[in-house]
Amino acid sequence: MEMKMLNSLLIRRALPLLVSFTMLVVLALLIDYFLHVAGLVWVGRYLGITGTFFLLFSFVYSARKQKIVRSGPIRTFLKLHCKGGWIGTLMLLVHSGVHFNAFLPWTATALMLIVTGSGHVGQYIYRNARDEMKHRGGNEELYWDSLTVNALGQWRKVHMPLVSLFLGLAFLHILSIFFLWNWK
Repeated sequence: MEMKMLNSLLIRRALPLLVSFTMLVVLALLIDYFLHVAGLVWVGRYLGITGTFFLLFSFVYSARKQKIVRSGPIRTFLKLHCKGGWIGTLMLLVHSGVHFNAFLPWTATALMLIVTGSGHVGQYIYRNARDEMKHRGGNEELYWDSLTVNALGQWRKVHMPLVSLFLGLAFLHILSIFFLWNWK
């Protein structure tokens, strides 16, 4: 029974994604640290702009899914969504740094991390796990897999409202920058 759990979808799919998500945060902290050491803290300010463009670019997948963009393979758009989201999140994490001086940007950052995590769950784990489970047989072997797939099946109910909330907070943050940034 223990060996079956270790070979379950939960371990095979979730563990690598947990490592990927952790590496995203660790890499952002390292980049931020090296920017501070090199006296290039100002670079983080502009990574916010670039990271925002990467995240906006990643929404082309949603436009393709809703048939606003009518041509091109949806899998390609999904890959661009995942990569653009990961790179944009990395840049925005570096942009936010480790400075706890403003509520709105940190709330948006926390939501961005939750949205990124729920996106990992939805795309990489749930869809692949569901497809893989269909191709496997044996009731006992499927026990852990079915528990995992059923639990992860609710991911869109979390992901989509959080995306909307994140976009709203990010918009408020950007709007406040236009009013408060020293534009000299």
